Amino acid sequence: MTTTHQLTPGSPGGRTVILVHGMEDNWRSWLPLARHLDPAWRVHALELPWNAGSDHAWRRHGSPGAVLGELLGTAEARRAFPHVDLLVGHSMGSSAVLELLTEVTIPAMLIAPFYCPPEMAVTWSVFDRARADFSRIIDQSLELRLSRRLSRVEPDVGEAMLAKIRDRIGPIGFMAMFEAFLHTARLDLGAVTGPALVLAGDRDHAMGPARAAALRRELPHAEFVVEPGFGHFLHVRHAEVAAAHLRAFLKEVTS
Repeated sequence: MTTTHQLTPGSPGGRTVILVHGMEDNWRSWLPLARHLDPAWRVHALELPWNAGSDHAWRRHGSPGAVLGELLGTAEARRAFPHVDLLVGHSMGSSAVLELLTEVTIPAMLIAPFYCPPEMAVTWSVFDRARADFSRIIDQSLELRLSRRLSRVEPDVGEAMLAKIRDRIGPIGFMAMFEAFLHTARLDLGAVTGPALVLAGDRDHAMGPARAAALRRELPHAEFVVEPGFGHFLHVRHAEVAAAHLRAFLKEVTS
């Protein structure tokens, strides 16, 4: 069962926004962005089975999109948010949202999504590059989450802490991500006709120019924004800008 965390007070009639975190992350990563959203909205961050510390057993129960769809359909979720105005995902959470959009129509914002073009040959080179990207993203995620703790210890102690967590994530975590990445190539994105916004940074190694171009081609109805100088965790490092895009998009799709 997933856990929901309401990040804004909300008010009757306020918009409902659902936030879906990436792999080896958690709901708290949305706090910086939520501070820039209307407090009258009901902003909920989900804690997904692929959160930090997961054993990734969720892989045995279906793809990320199927898992997300099942969680949103639980009685707990329906009580917390009977109606959703905007579904927002980051990283693998975006890929889960993208998959769900092939089954349901709902306004969505995809931040730094993983995407595998259908025509991409899965070679050892692609595998090795994906592993390098995964390691880089995990390091960035850990540094963001543990920044306060790392600032209070010696560099060698901090590196030992990070190495221990990397070892815990290990090949199982990487294969969960890689399988989810490959799964996006099989999605019928032609079925996605609802409003969508893709927000990425030009310094995000997980979304290079070729993958971005392929996603633009496969999602012709979506809006695309690429922010110069932004990386994979733009919703944390540049929360105010990401929130501004979210506010403008939500206003556009609900006006």
